[in-house]
Amino acid sequence: MLSYQDYLMIISPPDTIKKQVSRYKRASANVIGKFKGMYSIAHITITHQQRCKPYHAQPAILRMEQKLAGMHPVELHIKGFNFFKHGATGFTIYAVIEPAGLNQNWFKLLKKQMGIKVKNFVPHITIVKNIPVSDFNKLWPYFEKSDLSETFKAESLTILHRDTFAEYVEWRVYKELFFGNRLTAF
Repeated sequence: MLSYQDYLMIISPPDTIKKQVSRYKRASANVIGKFKGMYSIAHITITHQQRCKPYHAQPAILRMEQKLAGMHPVELHIKGFNFFKHGATGFTIYAVIEPAGLNQNWFKLLKKQMGIKVKNFVPHITIVKNIPVSDFNKLWPYFEKSDLSETFKAESLTILHRDTFAEYVEWRVYKELFFGNRLTAF
Protein backbone atom coordinates (compact mmCIF):
# COMPACT_ATOMS: atom_id res chain seq x y z
CA MET A 1 0.00 0.00 0.00
CA LEU A 2 1.24 3.47 -0.86
CA SER A 3 1.73 5.86 2.00
CA TYR A 4 -0.06 9.17 2.38
CA GLN A 5 1.41 12.15 0.56
CA ASP A 6 1.31 15.90 1.20
CA TYR A 7 1.18 18.17 -1.85
CA LEU A 8 2.26 21.80 -1.90
CA MET A 9 1.25 23.82 -4.96
CA ILE A 10 3.28 26.95 -5.56
CA ILE A 11 4.24 29.57 -8.09
CA SER A 12 7.99 30.15 -8.16
CA PRO A 13 9.45 33.54 -9.01
CA PRO A 14 12.67 33.73 -11.05
CA ASP A 15 16.06 33.25 -9.39
CA THR A 16 16.74 37.00 -9.20
CA ILE A 17 13.70 37.47 -6.97
CA LYS A 18 14.52 34.35 -4.94
CA LYS A 19 17.97 35.82 -4.23
CA GLN A 20 16.48 39.18 -3.28
CA VAL A 21 14.03 37.55 -0.84
CA SER A 22 16.90 35.51 0.60
CA ARG A 23 18.79 38.76 1.28
CA TYR A 24 15.76 40.14 3.15
CA LYS A 25 15.60 36.94 5.20
CA ARG A 26 19.32 37.13 6.08
CA ALA A 27 19.03 40.82 6.96
CA SER A 28 16.08 39.95 9.23
CA ALA A 29 18.14 37.24 10.92
CA ASN A 30 20.86 39.83 11.58
CA VAL A 31 18.29 41.87 13.53
CA ILE A 32 16.25 39.20 15.36
CA GLY A 33 18.40 36.07 15.14
CA LYS A 34 17.48 32.79 13.50
CA PHE A 35 13.81 32.09 12.77
CA LYS A 36 11.82 29.19 11.37
CA GLY A 37 11.70 29.32 7.58
CA MET A 38 14.71 31.58 7.16
CA TYR A 39 16.19 29.15 4.62
CA SER A 40 12.97 28.46 2.71
CA ILE A 41 13.03 29.39 -0.97
CA ALA A 42 10.78 32.25 -2.09
CA HIS A 43 7.44 31.15 -3.54
CA ILE A 44 3.73 31.96 -3.64
CA THR A 45 1.76 29.19 -1.94
CA ILE A 46 -1.51 28.45 -3.71
CA THR A 47 -2.61 25.48 -1.60
CA HIS A 48 -1.27 22.79 0.71
CA GLN A 49 -3.11 19.48 0.50
CA GLN A 50 -2.27 17.18 3.39
CA ARG A 51 -2.59 13.47 3.91
CA CYS A 52 -3.69 12.50 0.40
CA LYS A 53 -3.80 9.04 -1.10
CA PRO A 54 -1.62 9.16 -4.24
CA TYR A 55 -4.08 7.03 -6.22
CA HIS A 56 -6.69 9.78 -5.67
CA ALA A 57 -4.39 12.79 -5.99
CA GLN A 58 -2.51 11.81 -9.14
CA PRO A 59 -5.56 11.56 -11.47
CA ALA A 60 -6.82 14.87 -10.02
CA ILE A 61 -3.45 16.46 -10.85
CA LEU A 62 -3.68 15.17 -14.45
CA ARG A 63 -7.14 16.74 -14.82
CA MET A 64 -5.80 19.96 -13.29
CA GLU A 65 -2.92 19.96 -15.77
CA GLN A 66 -5.37 19.94 -18.69
CA LYS A 67 -7.38 22.82 -17.23
CA LEU A 68 -4.33 24.96 -16.43
CA ALA A 69 -3.03 24.52 -19.98
CA GLY A 70 -6.01 26.63 -21.06
CA MET A 71 -5.03 29.54 -18.81
CA HIS A 72 -2.66 32.22 -20.02
CA PRO A 73 0.53 33.05 -18.08
CA VAL A 74 0.24 36.24 -16.04
CA GLU A 75 2.59 39.06 -15.14
CA LEU A 76 2.76 39.51 -11.37
CA HIS A 77 3.96 42.67 -9.65
CA ILE A 78 5.67 42.66 -6.26
CA LYS A 79 5.15 46.00 -4.59
CA GLY A 80 6.38 46.61 -1.04
CA PHE A 81 5.67 44.71 2.16
CA ASN A 82 2.78 44.04 4.49
CA PHE A 83 2.05 41.72 7.40
CA PHE A 84 -0.47 39.25 8.77
CA LYS A 85 -1.29 39.34 12.46
CA HIS A 86 -1.73 35.97 14.19
CA GLY A 87 -3.86 36.83 17.19
CA ALA A 88 -1.92 38.60 19.91
CA THR A 89 1.14 36.37 19.66
CA GLY A 90 2.78 36.74 16.27
CA PHE A 91 3.21 38.35 12.88
CA THR A 92 4.22 37.27 9.39
CA ILE A 93 5.94 39.83 7.16
CA TYR A 94 5.55 39.28 3.43
CA ALA A 95 6.22 40.81 0.02
CA VAL A 96 2.95 41.98 -1.52
CA ILE A 97 1.77 40.61 -4.85
CA GLU A 98 -0.05 43.67 -6.15
CA PRO A 99 -3.77 42.95 -6.31
CA ALA A 100 -4.30 44.64 -9.69
CA GLY A 101 -7.63 43.86 -11.36
CA LEU A 102 -6.36 41.30 -13.85
CA ASN A 103 -4.27 39.54 -11.23
CA GLN A 104 -7.25 39.13 -8.88
CA ASN A 105 -9.33 37.63 -11.66
CA TRP A 106 -6.46 35.39 -12.75
CA PHE A 107 -6.03 33.98 -9.23
CA LYS A 108 -9.80 33.41 -8.96
CA LEU A 109 -9.72 31.49 -12.24
CA LEU A 110 -6.65 29.54 -11.08
CA LYS A 111 -8.42 28.39 -7.91
CA LYS A 112 -11.52 27.47 -9.93
CA GLN A 113 -9.52 25.48 -12.49
CA MET A 114 -7.68 23.70 -9.68
CA GLY A 115 -10.97 22.89 -7.97
CA ILE A 116 -9.88 24.35 -4.63
CA LYS A 117 -11.47 26.75 -2.21
CA VAL A 118 -9.18 28.95 -0.18
CA LYS A 119 -10.83 31.50 2.11
CA ASN A 120 -9.25 34.94 2.32
CA PHE A 121 -6.53 34.05 -0.20
CA VAL A 122 -3.81 36.73 -0.32
CA PRO A 123 -1.06 35.96 -2.84
CA HIS A 124 2.26 36.82 -1.20
CA ILE A 125 5.89 35.81 -0.70
CA THR A 126 6.69 35.18 2.95
CA ILE A 127 9.80 36.83 4.37
CA VAL A 128 9.50 36.01 8.10
CA LYS A 129 6.73 33.78 9.40
CA ASN A 130 4.91 33.88 12.72
CA ILE A 131 7.50 35.80 14.69
CA PRO A 132 6.85 37.15 18.21
CA VAL A 133 5.55 40.70 18.62
CA SER A 134 8.90 41.91 20.02
CA ASP A 135 10.75 40.70 16.89
CA PHE A 136 8.10 42.20 14.62
CA ASN A 137 8.50 45.57 16.36
CA LYS A 138 12.24 45.45 15.64
CA LEU A 139 11.85 44.45 11.98
CA TRP A 140 8.77 46.24 10.69
CA PRO A 141 10.32 49.76 10.62
CA TYR A 142 12.91 48.45 8.12
CA PHE A 143 10.32 46.79 5.90
CA GLU A 144 7.95 49.72 6.13
CA LYS A 145 10.64 51.96 4.61
CA SER A 146 11.78 49.41 1.99
CA ASP A 147 10.93 50.03 -1.61
CA LEU A 148 10.70 46.56 -3.17
CA SER A 149 9.31 46.65 -6.70
CA GLU A 150 9.69 43.69 -9.07
CA THR A 151 7.73 42.10 -11.91
CA PHE A 152 7.80 38.53 -13.18
CA LYS A 153 5.77 36.26 -15.42
CA ALA A 154 4.07 33.27 -13.77
CA GLU A 155 4.26 30.57 -16.43
CA SER A 156 3.75 27.44 -14.35
CA LEU A 157 2.45 25.91 -11.15
CA THR A 158 4.93 23.68 -9.35
CA ILE A 159 3.60 20.74 -7.37
CA LEU A 160 5.86 19.53 -4.58
CA HIS A 161 5.25 16.37 -2.56
CA ARG A 162 6.53 14.47 0.46
CA ASP A 163 5.52 11.49 2.57
CA THR A 164 3.05 12.58 5.23
CA PHE A 165 4.33 10.51 8.12
CA ALA A 166 8.07 10.36 7.38
CA GLU A 167 10.34 12.28 9.73
CA TYR A 168 12.67 14.99 8.43
CA VAL A 169 11.50 14.61 4.85
CA GLU A 170 12.04 17.41 2.36
CA TRP A 171 9.71 18.59 -0.37
CA ARG A 172 10.51 17.21 -3.83
CA VAL A 173 9.18 18.38 -7.19
CA TYR A 174 6.37 16.10 -8.29
CA LYS A 175 5.26 17.91 -11.44
CA GLU A 176 5.39 21.25 -13.22
CA LEU A 177 2.06 22.37 -14.76
CA PHE A 178 2.43 25.02 -17.44
CA PHE A 179 -0.07 27.77 -18.15
CA GLY A 180 -0.93 28.29 -21.80
CA ASN A 181 -1.21 25.76 -24.56
CA ARG A 182 2.31 24.36 -24.71
CA LEU A 183 3.22 21.33 -26.70
CA THR A 184 4.61 18.50 -24.61
CA ALA A 185 7.00 15.79 -25.72
CA PHE A 186 5.58 12.30 -25.85
